[in-house]
Amino acid sequence: MQHRDGYIIDVSYPLHFHKEMQPVWLCHTIQTLGCAVPDISKPYRYCELGCGPGLNLLVAAACNPAGQFTGIDFNKKHIASAQALAKTLNIENIRFIEASFDDFAANNSGKFDFIVSHGTWSWLPPKAQAGILQLIYQSLEPQGLVYLHYMCYPGAARLTALQKVLYEAAKITKGDSVQGIQNGMTLLRTLANKGAGLFVDNPEIQKELQALEKELPAYLAHEFLTDYWHPQHSADLHRIISQTGVSFIGSANGFENMDTLSIPGNLQPILKNLPGQALRETVKDMARNQHQRLDVFQSSPQTLDFKNHLVLMDKTVFKALPNMPAPGSLAFKTPIGTIPGPAEIFSPLLTLLKKGPQSFHALRQLAPFKEEPGVLLQALAMLMWADYAHPVRAEQQPTPAAANLQTWLNRQQLPLQLLPDCGTAIMTQAG
Repeated sequence: MQHRDGYIIDVSYPLHFHKEMQPVWLCHTIQTLGCAVPDISKPYRYCELGCGPGLNLLVAAACNPAGQFTGIDFNKKHIASAQALAKTLNIENIRFIEASFDDFAANNSGKFDFIVSHGTWSWLPPKAQAGILQLIYQSLEPQGLVYLHYMCYPGAARLTALQKVLYEAAKITKGDSVQGIQNGMTLLRTLANKGAGLFVDNPEIQKELQALEKELPAYLAHEFLTDYWHPQHSADLHRIISQTGVSFIGSANGFENMDTLSIPGNLQPILKNLPGQALRETVKDMARNQHQRLDVFQSSPQTLDFKNHLVLMDKTVFKALPNMPAPGSLAFKTPIGTIPGPAEIFSPLLTLLKKGPQSFHALRQLAPFKEEPGVLLQALAMLMWADYAHPVRAEQQPTPAAANLQTWLNRQQLPLQLLPDCGTAIMTQAG
């Protein structure tokens, strides 16, 4: 097991795609919450901290030609492979830089409309976290967006004992980080099978172990073998991030912005009466037993009044995705249980979307939404969450590199289908 600044460097991070990081998704989600967002129909700059092998950034660059994309990672192998792939695929609006976050922040003179980071904050030493904060403070444009994924309490608490065993087992393993994880997982399974009190007294931890056993060892190595594994309460992290001058806006996961759906009904009256954002977010985390968050912050946020908000939303065009179901009632399987999608709401919406891309203005002419644009917003958010629909890119410049990237993805047998019209991709079933 080899570390640099407390983080493993001997095993490459597996290729994972996160739709919530993509610029079209981010802008739409935050605009839905009533805030002005960067105009991505014009040139903009996007920076990913901890880009790994670069999959999310390559998708973003290939499918969003108006943007200029920068990826930062201190793993030399990650950067070298990402650079080589971008060159091979002729993705020209992208660059990869080998640097620690604090070194990049100290030397960067450019500005960004987006600063995003997934799977880094909760695993980093203090100086790297300080680099993220410095970059946000000095390099984020007004109305610029920050996407930050991190582990949070109370849900992450159930992983602490498992993480400690995996970490200590890997420390004494002579092989690489994958071998260390395999040894640790074998030990945890033995403890569970022989009735260790942790598993007997906490049946949910038994379920966590079963879930971890389905993951790639390389992913588990990056997840659990850092010297700085550190979940936080969202209220504490928000106070830290606010030192850079940005404000918390909401989640990049649109479902979590809808309290009436994502919070159990019997808890909603309690939530409504709670003063203070920090307490409300803490209670939301408790209500959902949240273990990770996809928080979005904004520099100098500008709240839109109802009229201007509706004007902007009306211009948004939505497109049916390949796996959109037939018109009728829907069932959304969410972290808090199955939520029904009534046919009277979703049937006319699905019927119209299946005819071709539709503007928000056209969709709100449907009977269920004529006097209820907020209901349409929620319905579309659920369709996006389920990968049934997605906003279309405001500009429709050609995306020749997308075809090159798709060919490469297919050759690697990666279950990812690019959607250049929407500036994103969708996970598919592995063939």
